[in-house]
Amino acid sequence: MRFRVILLLCLLFALPAAAQLPAVDPGGQYRLIGPADRSDSACIGSPSTPLCAVETLLACFANRDESLCWAVWRPPQAGGVLFAGPARPAYWWSYRIAGAVQTTPDEAVIAIAGRHCGLQLDAPDCSTTPAPPTSYRVRRAVGGGWQVVDWASTPGSGTVSLR
Repeated sequence: MRFRVILLLCLLFALPAAAQLPAVDPGGQYRLIGPADRSDSACIGSPSTPLCAVETLLACFANRDESLCWAVWRPPQAGGVLFAGPARPAYWWSYRIAGAVQTTPDEAVIAIAGRHCGLQLDAPDCSTTPAPPTSYRVRRAVGGGWQVVDWASTPGSGTVSLR
């Protein structure tokens, strides 16, 4: 019995990135990032999977929380101030997973279609049309977590690519 438990644990930790990739959300189904205790993600700030790394970055920008950015991303101007204004913990952002693919055993791309909901104290109203998906490239970091390497919008809609 003990051997089976050890074998199972070894297999779980040896699974490639593909086993950790999220499923594509059905059309019209959206997730929310907002105040820490009301977001749909349970792993913001803990980039243990490729999606957790992306959700942490999304929460960083939605809430203007630099500590979340530094946890999963290395900006080109390391050490600088990322946000000019104060944190905004009541900002909501709605998103759906539009695609996920493993590119190498230690790298994946997750496409996110998002909608800005804005500053709202109660349940968010996120009825805006989603933007074209943005693809986030993530890579396994030293120590086993995941880092966001760069991201790019759909060609023709403006591109953000940080390398």
